[in-house]
Amino acid sequence: MVERQWLFRRVRSCKEILATLTRYAYTFKRGQCKGKMRMYVEPLLSIVKIASKYDIDPDLSVDSFIKAWHNEIDYCGSLKITCRGVNKDKDSATFLVTHEGKVVSQFPIKIEALENQDSFKNHLRHIPIQEIRERYNKDDNGVKKTIGQLRVKMKKVDLKAKIIEMPPAIRVMTRFGHSAKVTNIKIADETGSIRLSLWNNQMDNLYVGDNVEIENSYVARYRGELQLRLGRKGTINNENLLINPTLSHK
Repeated sequence: MVERQWLFRRVRSCKEILATLTRYAYTFKRGQCKGKMRMYVEPLLSIVKIASKYDIDPDLSVDSFIKAWHNEIDYCGSLKITCRGVNKDKDSATFLVTHEGKVVSQFPIKIEALENQDSFKNHLRHIPIQEIRERYNKDDNGVKKTIGQLRVKMKKVDLKAKIIEMPPAIRVMTRFGHSAKVTNIKIADETGSIRLSLWNNQMDNLYVGDNVEIENSYVARYRGELQLRLGRKGTINNENLLINPTLSHK
C-alpha cells in the first residue's frame, strides 16, 4: 500500500513537471524542444522579444510577419518587416526587422509555420510573454563590450565586430544524434579578434567583410583559446543592409 502511494505521488509529480516544461518550452536546452513545437516556438521567441523592446502587441507582430511573407514588406508600429526570400534548403524564409533604417534582428521562420497561420499564432500560449517582457526590460541596460575585454565564462555579452574569416561549414553529429552544420568564423574590432561558433541558420547571409552586432552571447574556452558562442538565446545581426545574399525569392 505504501509503495502504491509512493508510485502515485511519483507519477503525479512527473506529470506536473512535464506540463511545466511543455508550457515553458522556451527554456528547453539544445535538442530538448523537438519537432513542430520547436519549429513554432523558436521564431516566436524572437518576435516576442522584439515586441517587448518596442512595446508592440505580440499578436500584431506575428500578423505582420505573416503579411510580410505574402507581401514581402509589412509595418508594425515603428518596425519594418521584410521577407528577404527563401533559404537554400527551401524550407524556411529569412526575415529582416529594422527600426528607422537600423537593423533590429534577422532570423528564419519555417515555411510550414508561416503557411499554418492559426497553429503558429496558437503557440504563443506556450510562451509566458509577461515574464519575457520583465526579463528583457531588466537586462536591456547592458553595456556593449569590446573583444579585448572578453574573459572566459562571461555571459550576456553584446558587441559589434567585423567578420574577417569565414571557413566553410562542416557537417557534424550532435550529442543528441542530430546532423547539424557548424563553422567557427573569426570576428575582430579595434581591440582584438576572436572565434565565433555558428550553427545551422545562424550563418545564413553572413560574409567576410560584414559588420555584425552580437547580443546575449557567452565566452567559453575551446582548445586553449577564447571562443564566443550564441547558445540558444544569442543573436547575430548583419548591419550591412546593402548586401545581396544569394536567396531564392518567391
